[in-house]
Amino acid sequence: MGTAIKERKEDLIRVKQYITDTKGHKVAAVIGIEELIRLKAMANIIPASEAWLYKNREALESVNRGLKDAAKGRVSKLNIDEL
Repeated sequence: MGTAIKERKEDLIRVKQYITDTKGHKVAAVIGIEELIRLKAMANIIPASEAWLYKNREALESVNRGLKDAAKGRVSKLNIDEL
């Protein structure tokens, strides 16, 4: 399950040109330095210590399910001494 993000036109990266392979698949994009600076700033929003979560789809889906459960009040207490 993905996270819904309301996109604004100014939030999108402006691509100057796409580089394609022999089958026509886009494999790279050419962007301007201004776009690179914006992209770097956006990437720095997520701390490196948490970036792994966004790379692990199964873990991210589990966290999202847990957050939804918590928002609906479906929580339970865990006694650490019983572990």
